[in-house]
This record gives sequence, C-alpha cells and structure tokens, in this order.
Amino acid sequence: MTSTQPIRFFSNSPVVSTTTESPTLTAGFAPLASSLLAWETAHLNRSSHPPTGGSLHELVDAFSEFLQLADTLDQQHGPDGRLPLDDVPEAVDEAMRCAAALTPFVERASAAISADAVEGLHTSTIGIGLWCMRHEVEILTTEPLVNALAIRSNAASTRQDTAAIFALMQGFVSHLTPTLSIDLERSNPQRPWRLLNLNFAITAIRTGDEAMIRYAFDTLNANLPDERHSFYEEAYAAASQPGFPTEPRQLIEAQLATITPRH
Repeated sequence: MTSTQPIRFFSNSPVVSTTTESPTLTAGFAPLASSLLAWETAHLNRSSHPPTGGSLHELVDAFSEFLQLADTLDQQHGPDGRLPLDDVPEAVDEAMRCAAALTPFVERASAAISADAVEGLHTSTIGIGLWCMRHEVEILTTEPLVNALAIRSNAASTRQDTAAIFALMQGFVSHLTPTLSIDLERSNPQRPWRLLNLNFAITAIRTGDEAMIRYAFDTLNANLPDERHSFYEEAYAAASQPGFPTEPRQLIEAQLATITPRH
C-alpha cells in the first residue's frame, strides 16, 4: 500500500531568491506533484468507492499553499503587473494540473472529507486564477478553473452572490481569450472555452439583471457563433416554464428571434 506523507510545496529555504540570479518556482511543486502521482496511482485501480483516507485532505491543504506563495510575491513585487521571475507560468501550470488531478477525487470523496476541504480546493483554484489576472500570467491548464467557477455559480443562493460570480467569469473570459479563443477542439463539447462562455451566459440569466444578460449574450454571440441557436433554444425552453422571470425570458426570446432564419 502506498501512503502519502504530509507535504509542503517548499523547503525551509527562502521561497524567492534575493540575489541577482533568476528565482525558480517550479521546483517547489515537485513534492506535491510526486505525492499526488503516488496517491493517484495507489487509488486508480481500486474499487469505485471513494477513498476515505486523510491523505487526500492533506493534498488539498498543500495545494492551497500556492496562495501563500502568491501573497509572498505580492509583498515583494507589488500586487499588480508582471513579475520579474522566469518561470511563473510554468509554476502556475503545475499548480493547475495538480488541481485538475485532485478535482475528481475530491468530488467523489466529498462525503468522506470535510466540506471545507472541497471548498478550499475550488477557492484556491479561483484564487490562483485571480492572481494570474493581476500579474498578467497566462493560464494554460484551464479546466479546473472553469469547473470551480461553475460550481461556485451553482452554489450561489442570492442574486448578489450570482452577480459576484458573473463578475469573476467576466474577468476570466477576458483573460483567457488569447489562450482559448482559438478553440481548436470544436468537436469536444467539454472544452473549457465553450463551457466558460455558456456558463457565463447562464449565470447572467440567473442574475436577472438586464445589462449583465445583454453583455453575456453579446459575448456568447461573438465567442461561440456556432453555438448561439442551440443555446437560446434550450434557454427559451427553460424560460417558458412557470415562474421564470419575465424580463430574462423576453431577452432570451429576442435573441432567438434575431438569429432564427425566417421562412
């Protein structure tokens, strides 16, 4: 049986060098990546029952330590703008790939580990994304971020909470456009660019705010022109159910009428 020991991203040496040599961040993720791989391998071929050991909780806690690193870098170099470090994108990608590997295990084991651990993984993932936006860092592995935003949107219980998620998604759509708008995997319905834009529009509808809905619809129309008709048809079917707010339904209906060919 393979056991996973408590891990930390970094050794006791300083995280960021103060010398003129280029600091290296990616090396700090080696313990996490190694432990995650060993843990994943140990559980991959077992039964379908979710793992119950404390090691998964420890991995989630370790993953969140990236935000401690981010805070340290902000204190040293400022909260915004590009960082004078060579491998920040690589370090971020290592963190996001670890999040991608952790996510399915955490979601399957949600009943066996604390809710704080599950929420912590998604919060840390979004936090890393926000940090990347502030420092103009490209995010290459985006699936865990899109997933975390969708979960946060589904969990929103008030219009105010939903509007806050809308604002987050708006920022990430803009930040990820250079990387994802190429959208080379159009045959994959689970591709992050597609899901992010569709979820952005759905979240806007849930806010009930006309300006937000119009903005999200314009964004969807521009970014996913081939998806427009099917999205608005499905949205209108949902909006036609009893109790659906009138204004969002009218906006959906107007979009559908605009793009539906007339005979």
